[in-house]
Amino acid sequence: MVHLFTLNNAESHSQFKMVKRSQRTIYKNIPRTRIRNILVPLDGSKNSKKSLLTAIHLAAEHEASIIAIHVLNSSEKRYKQRDFEDIPPAFIIQAKKLAMKNKIPFESRILVGDPSHSIVEYSHTHSVDLIVIGARGLSTFKKIFLGSVSQYVMQKADMPIVLVK
Repeated sequence: MVHLFTLNNAESHSQFKMVKRSQRTIYKNIPRTRIRNILVPLDGSKNSKKSLLTAIHLAAEHEASIIAIHVLNSSEKRYKQRDFEDIPPAFIIQAKKLAMKNKIPFESRILVGDPSHSIVEYSHTHSVDLIVIGARGLSTFKKIFLGSVSQYVMQKADMPIVLVK
C-alpha cells in the first residue's frame, strides 16, 4: 500500500518519532493525506497508459475516483470545445473500461487549450488531491530528460504529483 504524507515547511522533523526498520527510516505521527480524486492526463502515449495503471492502483488503495482529462492542443489546430464533448478518443474509452473492471469511479473530460496550462488550471479549479502524470507524452519535439508538459505541471501544481516513467 502506498501512503502519502505531507509535512508543512514550518514543521520540523524533530517532532516526529523516527523508527528504523530494515534500513528504512519510518516517521510516526505524520498526518496522512486523504486522497479522494486522482487526476490523470491522458494522450494515448505509452507513459500515459502507465500513469493510468498507477492511478488505478492508487485509487483502489485509497478508495478514490479517477478523473481522466485529454487536452487538445489549441495551437496545433482550431478546435472548439463543444465539437469534442460527446466523442471521446479510443484511449479514453479503454481507460474507462479498465477503471470499471477494477471498480474505480471514473469520469473523463476533453479540454481544448495548452496542455500544460489546462492540466494545472483544471487541478486548481476542481477537487483534485493527486495528479498522476507520465514523464513524457506525445509531443512534436522530444525533450532530453522530462517532457515539457509534465515539467510545467510539477512546477505549477500545488498538490502532490506522481511522475510515471
